[in-house]
Amino acid sequence: MALTRPLRLKREVIRLAPDISTTDNPVARLWVDSGVFHLDQSYDYLVPDNLSEQVAVGVRVQVPFNGRECEALVLERIAISSDRRLKSITKVISRVPVASKRSLDLIALVAHRWACHPYDVIRSAIPPRVASVEKMYWIDKTSDRPGQSSVRQYLQLPAYQDPFQSLSRHVKSVQGSGSILVIVPNNRSVLRLMKHFPEAIILDSDLPRSERYENFLRARTTSAQIIIGTRSAIFADSPDLASIVIFNESSEQFFEVRSPGWNARDIAILRARNENVAIYCVGYSPSAEVARLIDIGWFEFKGAKQKIRVDTFQQEFSELLPGKIIGELRRLVKQGPILFIAPRKGYSQSISCSSCRNISTCSCGGRLEKKGATTAISCSLCANVYSEWVCQYCAGLKPFLLNRGSERFAQEIGVALPGIPITLCEAEKMVDDFELNSGIVIATPGSAPMSADGYAAVVILDGEKLLNQSDLRAQERAREIFFTHAALLNSSGSALLVINHSNPIVGALASWKPSLISRRELQERIEASLPPFVRSISLDIDSTESATLVRALNRSRDEGRLPASTRILGPSTLNTATHRILLLAPLEDGEGLVLLMHEFQRRRSATRKKLATLRIDPYSLSR
Repeated sequence: MALTRPLRLKREVIRLAPDISTTDNPVARLWVDSGVFHLDQSYDYLVPDNLSEQVAVGVRVQVPFNGRECEALVLERIAISSDRRLKSITKVISRVPVASKRSLDLIALVAHRWACHPYDVIRSAIPPRVASVEKMYWIDKTSDRPGQSSVRQYLQLPAYQDPFQSLSRHVKSVQGSGSILVIVPNNRSVLRLMKHFPEAIILDSDLPRSERYENFLRARTTSAQIIIGTRSAIFADSPDLASIVIFNESSEQFFEVRSPGWNARDIAILRARNENVAIYCVGYSPSAEVARLIDIGWFEFKGAKQKIRVDTFQQEFSELLPGKIIGELRRLVKQGPILFIAPRKGYSQSISCSSCRNISTCSCGGRLEKKGATTAISCSLCANVYSEWVCQYCAGLKPFLLNRGSERFAQEIGVALPGIPITLCEAEKMVDDFELNSGIVIATPGSAPMSADGYAAVVILDGEKLLNQSDLRAQERAREIFFTHAALLNSSGSALLVINHSNPIVGALASWKPSLISRRELQERIEASLPPFVRSISLDIDSTESATLVRALNRSRDEGRLPASTRILGPSTLNTATHRILLLAPLEDGEGLVLLMHEFQRRRSATRKKLATLRIDPYSLSR
């Protein structure tokens, strides 16, 4: 028989009520991390006397909210609140202020601009707390910054020079008037720039959590510093910030992948307008958005006056290397290393039949691919292997490789130029520096290593495919690829383009003037009412709701709640469960469009419906 357990009385802990506040400003206005989208306004709470000295602007506190304890951020202290039934702050999570009035104003602007909850921005702007770091001695140096001249420049980088040396020279040239914030696309760029500024404060998501938080607080409390970081570092709150430098501002890596999808360049422009700091965009070719600002005079364009040698070689039968380029490559490889830029990684992204030319697919519906020279053809979806491939249309036995990648290019170039060592460089096989003075490097865009003495030749493969993609950013992205990699030449080197002789990119590259094609592209965009001349919103929603939503949007436009100039495109199918709707409105009407979409999301949240995936001015409208 089981023994009866002894009776134990349940112990109850009574929470002590906080002291009633009697201070001059007894109310704190807060943003509360409620996790609920439509509860995005500020809330007022009483400040108990025992916490009054600790509750300051930018301090993290804990408050009762809807029956649970939530973190909140102090916005300001006020004397009187319109709410007569105020709850009290429970405790101060940290005495260290993590935001100033300026940075809070910036977070509010970003939340308004990208139609989101302030805490969706705070998660990017303020690193997670590390209590051990806060035990160090921090002094908040927040103060009014001296007035700055409104410098807004796009600085084009020259060819034949290390871009990070050019960037560091510019940073040093503006040093002395205050702290400088330098934003680069990725960690690789951070490491390269650190070689020139070893004492800089680094704000990078790849840092250990404690080091990142410590650097964040150092940036907040230290003057006359150089701060280097990736996209979230754009929120860095320096007490004497004088200049913001954006390197390669057209990079997709500056667009936040999580909701609300802000981008660092536009936040830098917001800061330049509202905080009276200088802004410099440094790169080879401006994005469409910056090109528009240059065109209207908001940015001053500082071009690099030089020319480079460009030769073109046109494909006749879809061959990788046209016959005429082989002799030129054999001559140039004797003068130094040669860099090949392949548009894709891997071996072959698609398979067709050599006889009937039909694209080969798997029984599951996925396309077949070949991942390596020695691997069998397999399905890109279910990974089913076809060791003995047979065309399902004509029973042909000879596959034809489409969409060749860097590994396939390496194989074919090795046959065309035998006996020359080949180095493959792509995202999974990065090479930081190419120290050899001879040989061949085959790299995908963005992964090319720099050669100490420059390349004797830079070969852009499949140039037409880079320019003729369906994405709206294709021309801009291809232009950046051409200029960025041609800049790695030495002063006697040549850019060899496998492209049509009459393509306008040839003249723009040879004269080192991206404006020769960017202006024409802007003209096409303004005639078609496309970004950057319109505010664009992509709305991804469940396929069962898309038709109803389109009807509701059309009704809102007819009733005047949505700007009459708004264009509604779609819905288009992303997958079986999700549809995409695009909304486009002229920039002057963009504010009304964003406000309505914010209210749409708030109402869905209030009725406990799943939020739509909203992107305002996304990098791409089609992917």
